[in-house]
Amino acid sequence: MSTQTLTLKREKSPVTNTPKSIQAKTPQEAPQQPKKKNKADVHAKKKQHRIDRIAQHWTLFSEPEAKPLMIGIKEAMITEVKDKGLDIPESHIKQGLHSYISRKAYLKALTLGGNRFDMHGQPNGEVTPEQQSIAEQELIEWLKK
Repeated sequence: MSTQTLTLKREKSPVTNTPKSIQAKTPQEAPQQPKKKNKADVHAKKKQHRIDRIAQHWTLFSEPEAKPLMIGIKEAMITEVKDKGLDIPESHIKQGLHSYISRKAYLKALTLGGNRFDMHGQPNGEVTPEQQSIAEQELIEWLKK
């Protein structure tokens, strides 16, 4: 009886003039990645969307210039929603107000002083000198960033 011997034979790779280290580094055709969105732009759009949701019900928020808001406007808006049966959740009011007052334009309006306004654009109270100075400090801090 004869024994058979098994051997492993490697196939020879095609001969190229390019070294292996360079071959591995050559870029392959990668699919085009969608362009990343600028985080600041996305954030600004979200803020504006929140403001627009409350501007549908109260014209003060659709005006191009920011105006100082009356003290207690959130509660007044929530009360009006309940009284008139408007279809706007309390969370949208809170988010819209937060987005409105956390803008540079709003801080600048506070630093100028003058009247505060209710949700219908009617004067209701005044900005105190103390509130003006606080707004100035916040604006200075914002500009340092």
